[in-house]
Amino acid sequence: MGKLAWWTRPDGRVAALSLWLALVTCGAHALWLQAGEHPSVTAGLLPPWALALAFAVTEGFAVHIRVRRGGHSIGLSEIPMVLGLLGTDPTTLLVVRMVGAGAGLVFLRRQRGVKLAFNLSLFGVQTTVAAVVFRLLAHPTSDPGLWQWLAVYVAMLATDVIAATLVTAVIALHDDPSEWRRLPAAMRGVPFVGITTTVGLVSALALLNDIRAVVLLAAAAVVMFLGYRGYMRQSQGHEQVEELYAFTRALDSSLDSAGVARVVLEQARDQLRAEVAELFMPTGDGQLLKLRLHGHDQLDRTELADGPPIGVWWRPAFDGEPVLVTKPASVVDGIAVPLPFADRTTGALVVYESLPDIETFDETAVRLFQALANHASVALARTWLVTELRQEVAEKEYLALHDPLTDLPNRQSFHWAVDSLTGTGSPAAVLLLDLDRFQEVNDALGHDTGDALLRAAAARIRDLVGERGTVARFGGDEFAVLLPGVKSREAALAVGDELLGVLEQSIAIGELRLSARASMGVALAPEHGTDAKLLIQRADIAMYVAKSTRSGIRVYQSEDDRNSPRRVAMVADLREAIQRHDLVVTFQPKVDPSTDKVVGAEALCRWHHPAHGTVPPDEFIPLAEHAGLIRPLTLHVLEVSLRRCAAWRRAGHDLGVAVNLAPSTLLDPDLPDLVSRLLGQSGVPAGALTLEITEGSILADPDGSILTLDRLHTLGVKASIDDFGTGYSSLGRLRALPIHEVKIDKSFVQRIALDHRDRAVVRSAIELGHALDLAVVAEGVEDADTYAYLAREGCDLVQGYFVSRPLLADDFANWLSARLAVGR
Repeated sequence: MGKLAWWTRPDGRVAALSLWLALVTCGAHALWLQAGEHPSVTAGLLPPWALALAFAVTEGFAVHIRVRRGGHSIGLSEIPMVLGLLGTDPTTLLVVRMVGAGAGLVFLRRQRGVKLAFNLSLFGVQTTVAAVVFRLLAHPTSDPGLWQWLAVYVAMLATDVIAATLVTAVIALHDDPSEWRRLPAAMRGVPFVGITTTVGLVSALALLNDIRAVVLLAAAAVVMFLGYRGYMRQSQGHEQVEELYAFTRALDSSLDSAGVARVVLEQARDQLRAEVAELFMPTGDGQLLKLRLHGHDQLDRTELADGPPIGVWWRPAFDGEPVLVTKPASVVDGIAVPLPFADRTTGALVVYESLPDIETFDETAVRLFQALANHASVALARTWLVTELRQEVAEKEYLALHDPLTDLPNRQSFHWAVDSLTGTGSPAAVLLLDLDRFQEVNDALGHDTGDALLRAAAARIRDLVGERGTVARFGGDEFAVLLPGVKSREAALAVGDELLGVLEQSIAIGELRLSARASMGVALAPEHGTDAKLLIQRADIAMYVAKSTRSGIRVYQSEDDRNSPRRVAMVADLREAIQRHDLVVTFQPKVDPSTDKVVGAEALCRWHHPAHGTVPPDEFIPLAEHAGLIRPLTLHVLEVSLRRCAAWRRAGHDLGVAVNLAPSTLLDPDLPDLVSRLLGQSGVPAGALTLEITEGSILADPDGSILTLDRLHTLGVKASIDDFGTGYSSLGRLRALPIHEVKIDKSFVQRIALDHRDRAVVRSAIELGHALDLAVVAEGVEDADTYAYLAREGCDLVQGYFVSRPLLADDFANWLSARLAVGR
């Protein structure tokens, strides 16, 4: 980008206005001289050199009235102006004032540059307007009368109004476009003009009669000026206190941290009369946030990763020491004060580059700045706390409605979306899909790869659906899509085919390329239902049919309920079996291989269906989770296991029992209370119960899972990571979990004799577990060599067919007695 033209910059705009005013003044006087008008003047008044001296003195000492960040000056220049109007022609008066007033500004008030140029052009306009107004209303005479006095008053009031207006215009051009709103405040000095004009008229009359009287009038004028200046300073002191109170009220009324920060910076600039204000605040991550207000209230935000730079002039403020830098000792003057926070961290509030209407910052300004900083630190600490609480609430609300793995809406959120849409009678399609053979990916490649596959599949579904609908993850490998406005099966099937097609495209995960084939069920509203529960249920039925027939996608049909009798019947039979306690709990012994001592057993649930025979857990556990039966099933297994464990212990066997938890059970907030109640009823100590969980259970909701595990740990219940080695068990995760043991998956244990790599995995798992102070259990021990190898490697516990198959409760008691009888 090219450089901006000079007249578009703040100083350039002021310079352009000054040039325009100078041209208008020169043009007016050129016309005046060309007209040849040389009006007579009153004899006996001050000569030009004396008049110039009077202008220099009166402009050099002025009262400054502050209006926010602007400043208006009031002096005694009206006195020589009155004398000039009555006793000098306009052009001479212009020259005299420019020379005298210019000298006062340069030598007494030390003005330079654009500010000096503007003030001189302003004086030129004032002088010209005063002369025009005076000569329009009256003419100079040797003995000025009442009419001339009135004309002088009108002329001087006009010049002061022009001055206030033009000064406001300059502030608006240079610094703040909203300055025009404060023009009435800039007019507060107008009444003073009447007083000084009166003194000027009295001075003129005194000069006409006795020039010695001017000494008395000069003394009176000085006393009046000093008194008025004292009054204005006192008045501005009261205003400063009021502004501090207003600042405090503004902070108290705002709960928005960004709004409070802006109020602090604006007030710091305005009250300290500075060009720039900066606010430094420590953040929670160890960085330093810098907010900078400058120019036309422009707010810049910067993060300083390394904290305050070493060597900068405001650095001591972070150590609790206020800093004052003044002119002319430094090119840039400024103040920095500490900004203490409740957590014992310290920030800083900084202002620098004092405005031209003050000479430089002083100790009084430092004390005011410290008071302002104290108020600011309290308000900022409060609003930061409120902001953090709001963010925490928002995050919790978000997590309650979203899946942590894929960041998609969860089942509850999807239910609300469907109900809110179908409740209005709007047509819609609900698509339910799950990934085929996803469990094989988890088993073969580990949970880390499985999670990556789920995230990639979720991203593809979300990208394809886009703005057309809502995508959710129900858990595991199951996803749902809501498509508003879809009325026909054909339209729903078209989107479904797109989804299946995009999922079948290979997905790169590390060095692997996987394909995520899926089965999908579709239900339409209002044809198949008008609420979320029914629509999702029927889409689920259609998906089950699509999976069993391998058709890929299917729209729900009423006969689908009849075409899946096994599944529907199995859910009903499972519910009855749980209610009747028909499910059998068996126990597989766990042995210390170093002593051959039995230390406990793992409880395993088995279901013998009267029509279908033995139903494996891999089939009925997912059915229980899907049908909402996992809680009563878990309660049944826990009750039986603890009751049997209590019987063993009463018989003199110091044994423990381990129970597997389904993934969803770990997210049940009532689980710790349920376990505590069952322990109390059975009389089994909490340390004798071990709950086995998989890593996948924890990854579904890490925060919720760890909270449940912590509560169980407080009870004294032990936790075990099941199938250790098949997923991604990082050291960081293991160290963070309140667990007591890990179980090496049988897929590694069973191949110890055949594969040296599996031996290495088992050896590493044992060493890692012991390094983390965890007990190590090996399952799937089926021969004496494996048993002996695990004993040599220091494995704490083993279980498997070599020790014993899972046994019914009575059979386990007999087996235990027989083992003890032979001394084992």
